[in-house]
Amino acid sequence: MNQDERLSEIIRRTALQEPLREMALPAELAEPSSFLKVLKARHYNWESGRFRKIFGMRFSVKLPPIQQLNSFFYPRPDYGLPVFIFFCMLTKRKLIAHLNVNCPFADEEYKRRWVYPLAEIMQRFPPFDSDDRYPEWMKKYRNESTIYGLFPRDRLDDVSDCCFAYLDYYLAQVQNEQPEIDPGRLAQIGAFQDQWVDDIRTQDKAQGMMAKMIGSKTARRIFYEVTT
Repeated sequence: MNQDERLSEIIRRTALQEPLREMALPAELAEPSSFLKVLKARHYNWESGRFRKIFGMRFSVKLPPIQQLNSFFYPRPDYGLPVFIFFCMLTKRKLIAHLNVNCPFADEEYKRRWVYPLAEIMQRFPPFDSDDRYPEWMKKYRNESTIYGLFPRDRLDDVSDCCFAYLDYYLAQVQNEQPEIDPGRLAQIGAFQDQWVDDIRTQDKAQGMMAKMIGSKTARRIFYEVTT
């Protein structure tokens, strides 16, 4: 399975549980042009009843050869769902991966539903041990189910299969979720979601990397209008 097929499978599985509508994007953001055509990028947005935005990205660089996939699930602000994240970058010999559910609540009842079952799924695979340091700004989102780091490329199938297993469990739980009505919880969800969006826009170093290839104005627009 290549990266295009992997993203398509994520969206296929999602659409089986959560009817999706693709959102139109300006052409210059959907497929931005790069200097010297070193970059090929394609961005997608979908929405559904429970998600204000599902972001998908395919990103390829000629030299050094890179194949990247991103997928973020942003719940609507009246749902207490975690943000589902899958990032997968392939180089010639290595795999960089980040698989997580960023949770607006940290109480045991919430984690028993959203985090611990994923940690049990992770145990089906050989350990995803990595010496990579978790970025400081991301530490507040880390939990028992988080996978992050640099791995040998032969771990790709494990990472991919774990992503699909996480996603299947996540989507099944999403179907049982009802909108929140408690004002305190709604306020906490709103603050959490605003913090996550701000972090992606201001802390993620990928924006600077993209700016070098497509220009800072276009990169900023992508992070503000498409990614988040």
